[in-house]
Amino acid sequence: MDNQKYYGCENPESVSYLEFGSINLVKGEKKIWGYWQDQIAYDLYMFARYSRDLFAFRKFFGEKEKTVEKLNEYVLRSAHDKLMDYIFKYAGILAISNREGVICENGSSLYGWIDEAIACDYVFCEGKNIDKIQELEYVGSDISELMNEGAENFHSNVKMSFTTEDTIDGVITDIHNKMQKKIALFYGLSVSVRYAVRKAEDLVKAADLSELTMYNRLSLTYDDRTMVSVYGTGKSVYIVSLPKLVEGLKAKGIYAKYCTANMQHGKDGENTVRASIITSKSEEVLNTFISAYEECIEKSIQIPGVERGEWKDLEELL
Repeated sequence: MDNQKYYGCENPESVSYLEFGSINLVKGEKKIWGYWQDQIAYDLYMFARYSRDLFAFRKFFGEKEKTVEKLNEYVLRSAHDKLMDYIFKYAGILAISNREGVICENGSSLYGWIDEAIACDYVFCEGKNIDKIQELEYVGSDISELMNEGAENFHSNVKMSFTTEDTIDGVITDIHNKMQKKIALFYGLSVSVRYAVRKAEDLVKAADLSELTMYNRLSLTYDDRTMVSVYGTGKSVYIVSLPKLVEGLKAKGIYAKYCTANMQHGKDGENTVRASIITSKSEEVLNTFISAYEECIEKSIQIPGVERGEWKDLEELL
């Protein structure tokens, strides 16, 4: 894979690497057994990280007491250790489960989202929606061929397609034009979106061509231009303009809400905010999502770190 696709530029100022070896605690010596760089380093680390989580959630399926407390024990040991993150994604699937179109996750990795949703359904709906979750069609969006191959093999009973486009604009175009599929749900987690977005208009396009879009802790700047920086993985990240996003969504007649819970201020620099955001052309779809989300939150409110929050119009964040 070329640097442009992996790092977001031809000449990165930082690179991704993975090192494995040993440290002799007596002699104070370090020996490197293996060293990898760029995409292969990312693949080896992330494949192990997310397959570990996937296997853990499948182990949860066999628990005798499938309570929210027991689920949270598994969540705390996972790569993303906030129960609210899993509830957010699960509520999205519930909101569009009877609508036409595919589900696409930006940065889908091994598509552990499916296993997480099943675990959540055992807890919040007694497993009544599991068949439906497995019958939905998913599009994996990951630049890693290894991740896509893993996702397909781990979910051989689920209908899946894949795209290796490296930007959200490219992914949406691929699904809409090449695959000729409607998008019921487009989802992205904070850092995955920062890798793949380039400007606010990319998110407007995704909203315009999807029944529902959801972004967990979307990174935004109050400035009128996209901010660019380098993340700890060595890859370039992009923080898009909140004013431009609001302007673009309003021009398309798209409804947008943000949640006051789980927000982060200044994590991406001065004049920035991270907030969970949902968009749709249909108020009914947004209300269906919010209802499902809040019901799950109420059933989990006793869990440390879970907070109710309030859903407000996105322009109020300005």
